[in-house]
Amino acid sequence: MLSHSALVVGLARDCAAALPDTVSRLEDIRGSFRAVEYIIVTNDSRDQTASILRLWADKRADVSIICLDGVARALPHRTARLSFARNVYLCELRHRIDKLHSPDLLVVADFDGVNNNLITGSEFERAITAAPLEWGAIFANQRLAYYDIWALRHPIWSADDCWAQMQAARNPFFRRRSSKAVVRNAHLKQVRIDPAEAPIEVNSAFGGFAIYRTRYLENAWYGGIDQAGREVCEHVAFNAAVSRNGGRLFIIPSLLNDAPQEHLSREYSGRATKPWLRNSSAHR
Repeated sequence: MLSHSALVVGLARDCAAALPDTVSRLEDIRGSFRAVEYIIVTNDSRDQTASILRLWADKRADVSIICLDGVARALPHRTARLSFARNVYLCELRHRIDKLHSPDLLVVADFDGVNNNLITGSEFERAITAAPLEWGAIFANQRLAYYDIWALRHPIWSADDCWAQMQAARNPFFRRRSSKAVVRNAHLKQVRIDPAEAPIEVNSAFGGFAIYRTRYLENAWYGGIDQAGREVCEHVAFNAAVSRNGGRLFIIPSLLNDAPQEHLSREYSGRATKPWLRNSSAHR
């Protein structure tokens, strides 16, 4: 068991099919930390997501569900909704900090199935302790290939917003996405990272599961709309704030969950780790 306390948070919408397995896996985290609380934010589900979450909370005193029905109508842009909902759980974290009940760690997890087979127990604890001592955030790797390129920022691997690059390459005559641009800017970057690799330092990532040291979260907020009014990945702004506060960010190759199949290219998923990626690993 690790000596840290943790607040496990996440968003859940229209993911009833995956919820029971995800909840079960994330409950296993209790055994790895000194103390654990859960806060799940949900909104506007059309399936049984809300009722499954309520049943879970009814059975556990350390589980809180925040329902934000109506957000979908009020915020039509998806990334605006995501950042708003994520900032709600950050407000709950800051409330605990103000009350001097701050957890050591903020654990951010997706509830759509990506964490149904998240490593647990001693494997989970070893993955966390594999991070360099000065880490501010660590992110999951996926068994088949790292998939979350929109959240990724790395000076060589993916320096910019892959979807913004794709939009710039859109065919102006047919007003449709260029399949070549999709492959070039996202799918080719979905590489397999050997779980035995050293931690990989990044400027941003997510991959459906992340752990943050709360000491680095001062003035850190999610942002899903940029100054030009364009939709952007909400994790990038949050991770940038962690970096400004002195926290270093790492993908931990042995911290494994699974990529959603719909987010992986059939042709390019599972490519071997690139030499430049291995060379950028943090051997500390």
